[in-house]
Amino acid sequence: MGGCAKQARALSFTTELRIPPDRTFLSLVEAFVVDASLRAELSDEQRRGILRATMLAFETTVEEALTECSEPLHVIAACTPRHLTLSLCERGLPIDDALARRDSKWNELSDAVDEAHWHLHGSAGSELRLAVTRSHGMAAADTAPPQEEEDVAIAPPQEYTVRRFEPKDAAGVARAFYLTYGYAYDLPAVYVPSRLIELNESGRYVSIVAIDAAGDVAGHYALARDADVPIADACGAVVLPAHRGRNLLNELRDRAEKEATELGLAAYYSEPVTDHPRTQAASESFGAKACGITLGEAPRSFVARHMELSTTSQRQSCMLYIKVLRAREARTIYPPPHHRTTVTAIYEQLQLPITAAAGEPTVRQRGVFHTAITRADGIATIEVATVGYETAELIGQTVEDLRATNRLGAMYASLPLEDPGTPALCEALEGLGFFFSGVGPWMLGGKDSLRLQMPLTPIDLSALVVIGEFGRRLLDYVAAERERCTGLPTSSTGAS
Repeated sequence: MGGCAKQARALSFTTELRIPPDRTFLSLVEAFVVDASLRAELSDEQRRGILRATMLAFETTVEEALTECSEPLHVIAACTPRHLTLSLCERGLPIDDALARRDSKWNELSDAVDEAHWHLHGSAGSELRLAVTRSHGMAAADTAPPQEEEDVAIAPPQEYTVRRFEPKDAAGVARAFYLTYGYAYDLPAVYVPSRLIELNESGRYVSIVAIDAAGDVAGHYALARDADVPIADACGAVVLPAHRGRNLLNELRDRAEKEATELGLAAYYSEPVTDHPRTQAASESFGAKACGITLGEAPRSFVARHMELSTTSQRQSCMLYIKVLRAREARTIYPPPHHRTTVTAIYEQLQLPITAAAGEPTVRQRGVFHTAITRADGIATIEVATVGYETAELIGQTVEDLRATNRLGAMYASLPLEDPGTPALCEALEGLGFFFSGVGPWMLGGKDSLRLQMPLTPIDLSALVVIGEFGRRLLDYVAAERERCTGLPTSSTGAS
């Protein structure tokens, strides 16, 4: 009976509470949030955080947005294998990210959860969305990675079976991630077999496993994707140290690519670190093309065991590789004039047809953009869906607020290359200290994006290992753009 109840709590769910816009219903909201966070198996600290944020959001919404509105406020709890999200939906005074960030309560909300967004839905009203990443449930004392071993016993030669994940593999995959990363991997669901099974059943995470002769998991690879977006993230690459050097990573990736093609995906991308050449070489051997370099994307602590890495202690930087799986019709893009040559070169090597047009002033007022803070990685992202003539000013305000956020290591912005207002917006963001990172076809809700970056900690480019010829050209270009936009020198770019 107890085991069944625990299993039920781990399942995904969505539930809704409709209440009048009245502070006297605070206790009902509290009970709703407490119940949802318990069912999602959040840690004590996470439960306290999302409860504090939701209660503050409810009070603020009632007092500031619903003063002249009697329609009920909807509180929606949605639990997935990755997150618990609490959304407050109302049809009062419109509020979005840009307006909310001018309120000091934003920082209090953001400090209590992993992500916080305000969304405008037109006549449907406004939504505040609070999200917490579900932890793996291990006690703090148990989360340290296993001690490094001087030598790893190599498994005897044997045949391996590479196939789609099955529920019986879940415990073995969790063990493989632990033996490779400790508990530092940034998707806690992989450590919880029931959540890993549910992720695969949802179709948002497609796991491929390598099974050794004894029937145990020796390696793992995955495709992670959002609904209705034709590109997937090739991620979760794990091969146990005892089984390395046997081409398993390439076999896993080959099977994952076949799965991506069968799913009808247009492409997949990967982000190998610049600390070592092995995963970059694997991307190049599969015909993937370098499209960008993201500086300071992950904490230094996010490293796999038993791998030869550079000795730098700075935040980790990553290459962006994309493998195109099927042709597409030409798209009209609006690259900033000073980036036009490099952007065009990226599309040419991907063999994606484009028509590069000049930008023009936008007639929209505000445009739409969303901001998120990923506290585990210490990064903030700004995704621009549409550009308005107020967008640059509003993002400038957002950047100012983000700079005050504790322990933030980098900020990134994705601009819509298919929007004629992007060149002017890019120039404005470069005036704030952003500089070129790359191009992401399909990576902005299915649209193509111009990627900009602003590391907030020192990044020594001479420590970066970049193996491909085009990747080294991109590194030189990123270095030059960093100097142009921030004044940091381009010497010692680190191409090797």
